[in-house]
Amino acid sequence: MDALIDLLLDWIGDNSAYRTSNLPHPDVIELSPQQLTREFYSGVAHLMPDSGIDERLNALYAAGDGPHGTVYILAPKAVADAGHFEDPHDNPLWREILLHELVHHVQHMSGAVEGYACVAMGEAEAYGLGGIYLRQRHVTDPLPNRNFWAAIYARC
Repeated sequence: MDALIDLLLDWIGDNSAYRTSNLPHPDVIELSPQQLTREFYSGVAHLMPDSGIDERLNALYAAGDGPHGTVYILAPKAVADAGHFEDPHDNPLWREILLHELVHHVQHMSGAVEGYACVAMGEAEAYGLGGIYLRQRHVTDPLPNRNFWAAIYARC
């Protein structure tokens, strides 16, 4: 996992204004859809879907969990197209999800979030870089309306 995180952090550094060399890695915890939903709704369990799964969730970054933040992410076998790969960690769709959360990690570690009106403002950049990542790999984006969602999720 460290080599993959290094690879994705280098990509972020090459495709943004952030300096990512020697950045400490966040912890990465792979979860089932049910576990990720529970993590997301911890503290507000009354808002959790009755099914126990929020299908909109792919991952989340918790800056305050662990020494350098924690990425809670769907296990790669739970992501579309996982069966096409001997190792589901090689799936560019899963890697883009991890990259998205690593963008948030970089935003926090660089102090960029301190200039945001709210933490949600970092979503536009994370969604945008994720789209570039997929285009560079000639992978069909599962979010064809990515700019719309970036704008919606970036609202304070």
